[in-house]
Amino acid sequence: MTNARRHSAFTLIELLVVIAIIAILAAILFPVFAQAREKARQASCISNTKQYSLATNMYVQDYDETMPMGSYPVNGNPPAGCIGTYYWAVTPYVKNNQITQCPTEPRALNLAEVVGFPCAGSPPYNSYTVNSAVFANAYYPTFSPVSLAAIPRPADTIGAYDGNVGMGPMNSQTQVVQARHSETFSANFIDGHTKAIKATQFGTTQQFTVMGPGKSLTTWKVGAGGGFYAGGIECVGIPQ
Repeated sequence: MTNARRHSAFTLIELLVVIAIIAILAAILFPVFAQAREKARQASCISNTKQYSLATNMYVQDYDETMPMGSYPVNGNPPAGCIGTYYWAVTPYVKNNQITQCPTEPRALNLAEVVGFPCAGSPPYNSYTVNSAVFANAYYPTFSPVSLAAIPRPADTIGAYDGNVGMGPMNSQTQVVQARHSETFSANFIDGHTKAIKATQFGTTQQFTVMGPGKSLTTWKVGAGGGFYAGGIECVGIPQ
């Protein structure tokens, strides 16, 4: 006798059920994977701002407890000289231009477009901006380098953060917050600690460049976790 073999196989309905289950699982898991990737980018960003906090503290110890400038002419104004920035000033303490770039938006700022003639060795791209009340801008009408003693609450004073340079009134600059990480932004503080701060979408502005208004930027309002800076669209000022 010959035993007949029965070949089992999925029916069309069974295949459709399996495909539907896979589709449901994918719809559930893909956002989770995206959030996990963004958390990893945020962790890298916080590490970057932490490195700049350490670099700032080393600079301050070498320069009589004076904070680096945010923007200033070196060897005269261009084209004879060049424009120094905070990130150029602390480069000897960092020695890695990639630290200036947030993984979520690594080329948020093209330094040549923002300052015109950056000094040689300046990081070409940047994702962070600085508190101009701490890191003084020599192109503001009144300025002077800030001493560490002039910052009475260093644990509450933000130094650098996820941001961009927006257009302000009369062609001035605003150091606008950019909440790149699931409605949070990374910020370091003068005492050396770094944290993520919540923000809510507020409006739009245009990027400041030496050639005039640049690309469109979303503005964000700093949440309650920003302390002294809560409610603003930039982290500028020194808490007293």
